Amino acid sequence: MPSTLAAASRSRTRRTLSITRWSALALAAGLALPAQAQFRPPAAVLFDRLCAETMRPNEEDRLYGLISLTVRTTIKYQGGVFSPDLIDDAVQDGLGAMINACPQIAKTADAERLGMVVGLIRDATVRRMQDKDADYNDEQTAKASAADLSQELSSPEIDAWLDALPARQRALALSLYASDATHDQIAAAVGLPPAGLAAAQQGVKGDLLNFYRADWSAAPPPPIPADPAIEYSEAGRQFAALLVPAALVPAALAPGTAPAAAAARTTVRISGISRDIYAGWSLLATVTGLPADRSIALDAPVLLDPDKPDHRRMIAVALDEMSDPHDATRRFLVKAYAIDGDKEGAGLDDGFHLAAGRLDNTAAIQTLHNRALASIEVSRCLSFDYGTEIDPGNCR
Repeated sequence: MPSTLAAASRSRTRRTLSITRWSALALAAGLALPAQAQFRPPAAVLFDRLCAETMRPNEEDRLYGLISLTVRTTIKYQGGVFSPDLIDDAVQDGLGAMINACPQIAKTADAERLGMVVGLIRDATVRRMQDKDADYNDEQTAKASAADLSQELSSPEIDAWLDALPARQRALALSLYASDATHDQIAAAVGLPPAGLAAAQQGVKGDLLNFYRADWSAAPPPPIPADPAIEYSEAGRQFAALLVPAALVPAALAPGTAPAAAAARTTVRISGISRDIYAGWSLLATVTGLPADRSIALDAPVLLDPDKPDHRRMIAVALDEMSDPHDATRRFLVKAYAIDGDKEGAGLDDGFHLAAGRLDNTAAIQTLHNRALASIEVSRCLSFDYGTEIDPGNCR
């Protein structure tokens, strides 16, 4: 996700894709298409939609992923430099070569189309690498921001990189994109002293550089174990009371203390991380008064309403603690997906409250169970399920 997780656009004159790179695609071999298209190779159908100029957002992202993976594979085997500028230029060259070859693609048998397109992208990348007037070097990569690097990775790659990080490092990785937050705000949000934030962020960027340069083609890491379950109630109760059910009453409370009074001793604040991040690990929960031997998790999705009406509603699906349980203030990352494609995302100053403790949207539940979708695709499909965005493609 660079500075925006939303739009994908095409210009007929320039013939390029401007795609949300934080979350981009499923690889060509795994493209999930509607059931009626499954009898044809998915990549062949994707190329038809490209040449007919009928691609939808999720399809554009997956096409970008196909091109990006081919470009980076070519650079690796040709011994080139993993410069973001080289990759970006080669991706645009590859896309242009595909569009120019649309008449030939149309005449090619479905089973041979993917190989033909990979060859087109490979040849365009080699030509770009051989351009003597270009100046692609390792120094460009070292100076690139985390956002610059992630623009050249696909959504599954970014998701895999983030999920493999410990929770606090994951929060720091996300904070590298929080351009609307100050240094001190980020330090407070992740529970680090301001003096140690720069070094910690540099360590996270170094991890991304390693992934970017060498590990992007490796098998994805094993999934993070599921969080422990939490009791939750119907909408209408205080959100803090929802997250601290009777089972979490501190032992020090006097016998007979009402659960409501116990819940009042614990406070929970849900906020955004950056207005540019609204899919996947995109919210923070700051908790005080929670006993060290207790934790908080979600065993079912909950719908969150923004405190500001012009911001996106979110569906929260998981929590991961980044703090020490003995800290006075506990901090959790929240995996959540926006369902309002045309509204603004939430920053650290923007809060949320509980709207519903149980989803009643059957299509949305199906989307959340679709493991083939990348984070940004989940958010787009949920927006479609809730009627706030057109069908982005590949939701089922």
